[in-house]
Amino acid sequence: MQQTVSPQQLSGTIAAIPSKSWAHRELIAAALGAPDHAVLVRFRGGSNDIEATCRALRGLGAKIERLPGTGARVKGISRAELNTRTETPVLDCGESGTTLRYLLPVAAALSGPAGVIFTGSGRLPARPQEPLAGELECHGITLDYAEASPGALLPVRLTGRLLPGAYALSGAVSSQFLGGLLYALSVLDGPSTLAVKDRLESEPYVRMTLSALQQSGVEIAESRTDQGLPLWTIAGRGALTPPEDVQVEGDWSNAAFWLCAGALTQNPEGIAVEGLSLTSLQGDRAVVDILSRFGAQVESSSEGPVGTVRVKPPKNGAALRGQTIDARQIPDLVPILAVAAGAAEGETRFTHAERLRIKESDRLQSTAQLLRLLGVPHEELPDELVVHGIGSARKFSGGRISSFKDHRIVMAAAVAGASGGAPIVIDGAEDAAKSYPYFFEDLERMKGSAAPADLKTRN
Repeated sequence: MQQTVSPQQLSGTIAAIPSKSWAHRELIAAALGAPDHAVLVRFRGGSNDIEATCRALRGLGAKIERLPGTGARVKGISRAELNTRTETPVLDCGESGTTLRYLLPVAAALSGPAGVIFTGSGRLPARPQEPLAGELECHGITLDYAEASPGALLPVRLTGRLLPGAYALSGAVSSQFLGGLLYALSVLDGPSTLAVKDRLESEPYVRMTLSALQQSGVEIAESRTDQGLPLWTIAGRGALTPPEDVQVEGDWSNAAFWLCAGALTQNPEGIAVEGLSLTSLQGDRAVVDILSRFGAQVESSSEGPVGTVRVKPPKNGAALRGQTIDARQIPDLVPILAVAAGAAEGETRFTHAERLRIKESDRLQSTAQLLRLLGVPHEELPDELVVHGIGSARKFSGGRISSFKDHRIVMAAAVAGASGGAPIVIDGAEDAAKSYPYFFEDLERMKGSAAPADLKTRN
């Protein structure tokens, strides 16, 4: 789908969509409960990635009923049924890295004699599986890539049964490897340890996983390795015991697009996003502090843990100002923050950004392409992005850009087009549906110009 976004004065209040990161975790926790234990996971709407996780969990035997306007009712996977299967389940992860990286170790912990086959599409078959794959193979699992194309890692056939023991993984490639293994070790029959090697990036996402597991009755003790990195001891007592009713909180990652748009708009009232947890474990909550350092006006209000965040442009017509941003804990924010940096005065440097190269796109390269389209000088380095701001979003040029099959590039380009000085045409705009199927509908509601609308029913 091709989408044209023209300059507008975005403003208003919008409700945060449910957190994709939390929805994955709560759905998986529910599916790892007992087969006769029903869990209502509340999240209005969904996304391609969430549907991929639901589809894959069903393939493992979970009973998942999608409830329009509410979320999903989940009953746990039956190990007895998995152990008697004669046909090998095929789990299609779509383009969802979270689905693959979490469920590969989970399937290893649960799989029966027939094993499991994982497939995927888009860039997912080329995204790394190490060091997770190697650690699984050291603990009872065989991974067969014979059916994969040269250079691809999907399809992969998994056989064997994961064993309790001592595990160690680098935290430098993807926190999702650690998260998936934490779920898997929790359902083994026996204790295990998981040590972090090298360094731990995107630590807030690991903390979210630990919280979801502990909420589901898993006993996890944390200590430190000799290098000062986390070492977890997981009890491993079979099925989880998740709560019967779980509310998925609002998504800070996708709220960031609207909050950055509030910093860029010409409307002095900016943009407000309601339904956000102001004490959230989500790492992308850092967008509030980052926008404040840019010089935007940031206000928050609440009558409890969930509240509203409003971002306005700087006072008295001042420009945003450049800064240095460490991308290690907030890689998903880089595309939209780079757009904000392009409108700032001075240099903004995104450091420690090498992991962006293994996202849905080479996200350093695709973000640099967007900046080039906007007429913003920049330097793309192996592990950094340096943006030389031009002082105002209204100076952005327009043109045509590919989605790069990356939902965050689509939404960053759309905000740039609505905030800038010329229309932007986005090829492949439907890729926003990976995390935010009704993004362009919401853009219209914020007084943007996005035509034609090609939207899914929000349920």
